[in-house]
Amino acid sequence: MISAYIRWDCSRLKYSLGAVGLLAMVALAIACGSPAAEPAAVPVSATATPAPAQAAPTAGQPATATAAPAAAGQSATAAPAPTATTEPTATTAPAPTPTVSEPAGFVFTLDDGSVARYKVEEVLARTGFKVATGVTNAVAGAIAVGPDGAVVSEESRIAVQAGALRTDSDRRDGYVRNRTLLTDTYPEVVFVPTAIDGLPGPWDELSGNYEFTITGDLTIRDATRAVTWDAVGDFTAGGNPSGTASVEFTFDDFGMDKPSVAIVLSVEDIIRLELDFSGTLAPR
Repeated sequence: MISAYIRWDCSRLKYSLGAVGLLAMVALAIACGSPAAEPAAVPVSATATPAPAQAAPTAGQPATATAAPAAAGQSATAAPAPTATTEPTATTAPAPTPTVSEPAGFVFTLDDGSVARYKVEEVLARTGFKVATGVTNAVAGAIAVGPDGAVVSEESRIAVQAGALRTDSDRRDGYVRNRTLLTDTYPEVVFVPTAIDGLPGPWDELSGNYEFTITGDLTIRDATRAVTWDAVGDFTAGGNPSGTASVEFTFDDFGMDKPSVAIVLSVEDIIRLELDFSGTLAPR
């Protein structure tokens, strides 16, 4: 009986092993012959997946800058690159160029000893030929000369107070003031020098007597004419010059009428102006 049980039990074992082998063969056939079923799609979560960490740069390669993730609802913008600043370069200030002062010339200023006069030849009914002479010391002005010896016209001017001219006759003086020179309207006779010729050097370096000419613009009443004075000067080196200058012109040159009164038979056309000058020299 025991042997019969053993034989039955072995038969069951064989059956069981056979069934297991058959199942294993079926499973192997399914795995090798049929494609595996794809897994169902997993819905993507609304939350952003953090970016994987960047690998550390290897030696000899520059590190790559990564932009920080933008905040939710905002577009990512590239951060501006820092502006390189250049340090100011220290420079050495150039040394100032020394200036050399040049001589500025001089100014000759008339003093109170200067006198202006006019002379006109006339023939009077009672006394005959006479030189009428009007004189005044109401004269002032200056002549400026630059370092090159040229007259500086805009700084030069000599003026005579025409109403102050006096002769030996009040009647003549009144006529000259009111009819000839119109001194109420034109109180001054003005001369503006423009050039001096004939002197061998600057006035402050001369010594002795010299003849020279002074050219400029003479204004009488409302008329201006270019005239040239003949002059003789006494110069002392470093001192104060003095001398006499004269010029001649006609009544018509300045639009003036010759005097016409009962006691005056005739008047010469030529008028002579003279200036006795003295003054001081000073640096300009």
